[in-house]
Amino acid sequence: MTKHSFALGAGLLVSFAITAPVMAGSHTWDIVEVFSNGDGTIQFVELKECCGGANETGLGNKYVRSTATGNQLVFPANLPAGSTANAHILLGTAAFAALPGAPKPDHIIVSNFFSTTAEPFPGIEYWTYDDFVFSAGMLPTNGKDSLNRVGANYAPGPNSPTNFAGESGNVDACPWDLDGDGTTGINDFLDLLADWGKPYGINDFLELLAAWGSC
Repeated sequence: MTKHSFALGAGLLVSFAITAPVMAGSHTWDIVEVFSNGDGTIQFVELKECCGGANETGLGNKYVRSTATGNQLVFPANLPAGSTANAHILLGTAAFAALPGAPKPDHIIVSNFFSTTAEPFPGIEYWTYDDFVFSAGMLPTNGKDSLNRVGANYAPGPNSPTNFAGESGNVDACPWDLDGDGTTGINDFLDLLADWGKPYGINDFLELLAAWGSC
């Protein structure tokens, strides 16, 4: 090979490296937070890109699915190139989206998308890449707390949904549960009476009655 032809070949390789498209990945997304009220009408599932990968965009036709219910959400398209480093994707029910303080879900899911009691292995799955498995009693259903991935473990804590646009929020799916037991009932009614007029009144009493029961 002549010096000229070697230089030409090297130049072509460099040119190809510069112009070749970056391959889209999709395997560094983890399910990091799930939330439900007691009857499963208000739920969200949040995914996060774990590792700073800007091109983990190849989600089109991949799914998030519940083992317990069989419900699934298929992503309709890939994400924009270069958009994914440490990003979040938020799936939520219509009732979740309607709550004050809820960031707009990136995708709407059906009510009772996942089980409120347990998700046996493989649990809530993101494609074949990740799963979120919990047993009976682990998922809070008080309308205020979610179940969060903490390293290799799960822990309850205040909900903090975040969508792909980076909007975060906090929701209260049981605002008349004044004593925090996951149910709007007689103790909450008595708490309201104790604070009657400061600031509670008749409209609050009617709203509490309308919300009576499990969160």
